[in-house]
Amino acid sequence: MRAGRWAGTAGALLLAGGVLTGCQVGPAAPAAADLRTGAPPWDAPRDAVSYIDKAGFERLPLDFSGPSPYTLNIAVTLDGKPVQVAAGIGIDKLRAQQAAVHTHTTDGEVWVEAKTAAEQSTLAQFFTLWGVQYDAKCLAGACNNLSVTVDGKPAAWDTPLVRNSHIEITARH
Repeated sequence: MRAGRWAGTAGALLLAGGVLTGCQVGPAAPAAADLRTGAPPWDAPRDAVSYIDKAGFERLPLDFSGPSPYTLNIAVTLDGKPVQVAAGIGIDKLRAQQAAVHTHTTDGEVWVEAKTAAEQSTLAQFFTLWGVQYDAKCLAGACNNLSVTVDGKPAAWDTPLVRNSHIEITARH
């Protein structure tokens, strides 16, 4: 009788296992990339893969490090007040993917780990990864006096992200 019970239990476990493994368990499809125009704080988007795609980056594994990684610093000021650059921009932990451009901390340090040294990322792509509306005239909803400097010198709004540079973006409502 014991062997019969065991066989029945084993069969039930195999059936349940087959049902469970037949269902795909994993992250849901990412939400669409939506660029924010509201006031900060601006967290890093949770579904970063949508923003990675929208910014035109390739999805890379989290442990990827390009041939010549480097950092730079970005500081944002809105209406005279500093805006904290979010940690995790360009990183989708749920799907274990990242963009070549991303942040790990909230101190404004930005990592660039491109596949080739010739790849050139821009400030506009960075804000797309962050999920913040940004163009030649506006930062989020602030469309007055947009200013970009690189190492203290005026720069274009879509300036390249250059090794060891310090980029400052200011805007007012």
